[in-house]
Amino acid sequence: MSTTPAARFHPVRGLADLPEPWRTFPFLTADVPRYVGATAWGGREALALSVAAGDGAQRALVGVGAPEPLAEVVAMAFDATGSPVPPSGLAAAPVAVASLTRGAWDLLPAAVRDRLDLEHVAHWDWLLTTTAPPYQDGEEQVVELDLVTDRAELEGLQRLALPETYTTLDKPDTRWFGWRDTGGALRCMAAASNWSREVHLGSIATHPHWRRRGLGTAVTAALTRAGLAATGQVSLGLYTRNEAARRVYERLGFRLGQQVESRRPAR
Repeated sequence: MSTTPAARFHPVRGLADLPEPWRTFPFLTADVPRYVGATAWGGREALALSVAAGDGAQRALVGVGAPEPLAEVVAMAFDATGSPVPPSGLAAAPVAVASLTRGAWDLLPAAVRDRLDLEHVAHWDWLLTTTAPPYQDGEEQVVELDLVTDRAELEGLQRLALPETYTTLDKPDTRWFGWRDTGGALRCMAAASNWSREVHLGSIATHPHWRRRGLGTAVTAALTRAGLAATGQVSLGLYTRNEAARRVYERLGFRLGQQVESRRPAR
């Protein structure tokens, strides 16, 4: 790596505390205002943020920018032995997740990667849209669900169709929607979170016996339409291996906003 100047760590209370171009970068604009105890460092080419996670007993590491400059910026938060420096906020609690531009992790110094010890890896893309999708057959059957009375159905379908989701039923600021067949059985579900600067979709899951019938497309289109009316931007995360879903989202107007590699401790 090239030699870089020492990092200037500064607290982040909102988007105005970020340098350009990151204060208007769509991947950050919805989340940064909700971050707690955040610290940022970097510049125009790359930016890293340390954020309180969960109940504050853990930290999250978020990074944007091209892989090489981002790796250099992240490395500024660690000394030569791989220990985090106190101003970064990473020394106060263990890192529960690191979500960096894909390719940056492999460029980090070995001592940093060893110290973080995040073995479980997921490659995913953050997609967004600001335009209403074409109408899809079945949208009229998409209904909002009650997290109390419909919880058992939601849990059962999520466990069957998408057990690896990170959008759990107890996620805050989240509304749940679904598509029911003529007998009233829940066949497709999705979560819609945030509802302030954007709506973020997650846990889009269809019963295995009901796939390839356009249910996920109908649910996604209906929630995208509602989310755009409420906030003007809708986003979702997509595992890179799921090319079938990517084709659906692209037909609905979603485009790539950020390539991400998320790492967590081994399960």
